[in-house]
Amino acid sequence: MEEKKKEIRYVGVKENLLFGLANAGQCFSYNMFTGSYLSLFFVKVFGIPPGAVATMLLVLGIWDTVNDPIMGGIVDKTHTRYGKLRPYLLLVPIPLAISTVLFWGGPLLLQNSRDLTLKIVYMYVSYLIWEFFYTLGDVPYWSLSAALSPSPSDRTRAIATARFLSGFIGGIATVVMLPVLIDMSNHGQIGWSLREVFAVCGLISAVFIVGLFSLAGLFVKERVVQQVEETSFFDAFRFIGKNKPLLLIILSNVLGTVSSIAGVFGAFYYTEVLDFMSWSSLLSLIGGLGGGAGMATIGLIKKRFDNRQLAIINKIVPAVLGTIAFFCGMRHYELWYVVIPVIGVKNLISGVFDAYNSVVSTEMIGDTVDYMEWKTGMRNEGMAFSVLTFVGKMQGRLSTSLGTALLPLIGYFVTETVLPDGTVETVSNCTEAFGRPTQFWLWAFFTIVPAVTGLLAIIPYHFYELKGDRLREIREEMRLRREAAAVTPTEVLTDERG
Repeated sequence: MEEKKKEIRYVGVKENLLFGLANAGQCFSYNMFTGSYLSLFFVKVFGIPPGAVATMLLVLGIWDTVNDPIMGGIVDKTHTRYGKLRPYLLLVPIPLAISTVLFWGGPLLLQNSRDLTLKIVYMYVSYLIWEFFYTLGDVPYWSLSAALSPSPSDRTRAIATARFLSGFIGGIATVVMLPVLIDMSNHGQIGWSLREVFAVCGLISAVFIVGLFSLAGLFVKERVVQQVEETSFFDAFRFIGKNKPLLLIILSNVLGTVSSIAGVFGAFYYTEVLDFMSWSSLLSLIGGLGGGAGMATIGLIKKRFDNRQLAIINKIVPAVLGTIAFFCGMRHYELWYVVIPVIGVKNLISGVFDAYNSVVSTEMIGDTVDYMEWKTGMRNEGMAFSVLTFVGKMQGRLSTSLGTALLPLIGYFVTETVLPDGTVETVSNCTEAFGRPTQFWLWAFFTIVPAVTGLLAIIPYHFYELKGDRLREIREEMRLRREAAAVTPTEVLTDERG
């Protein structure tokens, strides 16, 4: 009887695939907002000084620490006949798509303006609007990964599918489309300016949002029964303070923030040192191969290591790889035939562990939800997964802010010139700092600096207790509770095939 229970599957293949495709559509847009391109877009394309960009990202990064938990609290108080998560997923795609187009179209709309204040205001307003609608969809989406099934194996499959498809399809924007178009624009192979490149990519992203992200609200079900007791809005915030495992995950991510500056400096390294952004496409594809291997082996690895152990390993491996890469290219960072093979090997190996981390980090948040339900009888997916989203965004915003602020300190500057037709053009310049050329510092902050600082994120996991027998006992008890409360499974796998 016990064996038969373990074979119950609540989420069918089709629904699992649609859940993953929705994340791919969302990430197609979101990947353009990461540090790799955001700083490059604001500084080099929009012509906004690094200090102003860094300040904006810092301010809105702080706002994210409040914004996401607020959204999580609202989600946890939502009760409709469609569930508490799906209503948001049904409403968000169209306004999110519109705000994406307006954000990336800013430099094109203001291409004849030298009014810096106007540009900065547009940057703040367009980013804030996009961020609002993104949060409105992102928190419910990842909360759905814990509510779509009472089965932990279903959740692992759903998360792995979403992460894989978001990397494969969602990565098209930043792995293929943007780098290739940037190089073609810079080398005069197409008649588009960088402003037009980003505007077109923003429009394509909007199409993916409407076409794919909408699938989650339309076709994915909520199956885990929610508590019926009405809780106050502030109870949702107190939930975080009572959830020690969740607090430790937050602390680990905060300590690992500086490690994310690699994305910022990577974009500038490829464009300013190697003068070929498309190298990032090739290297990302190599990393994708590693990611595919990681997704294929995650089940086997999880039989050998628990999530806490994998979280620690996922911090150590990038540190080792980044340090080795730096020393291999320390004297040859301008020679593509030296650094590209080095980064390729690094990306192939790190891609495997990035795949593990993408699944493990989401599962660990789900474990903290189960832990609080086991402890208090209340489920707070909205609040818990708002932590996952805001910590991820906070890391991105703060690291991009820090990386952008460091650009002038290492000798990187951007100036503006007015062309005969009245169009304002930005021109970048690399000088030197601390006795070393700017190009050297771009390499260092791309490799060894984030590698070493990322080790700080290990510290909180020494105090993390959701592991081993304790976690297995909680999961087993919650499995029995959920299966008793859940609706009829969509698919039941048994040993008997009729």
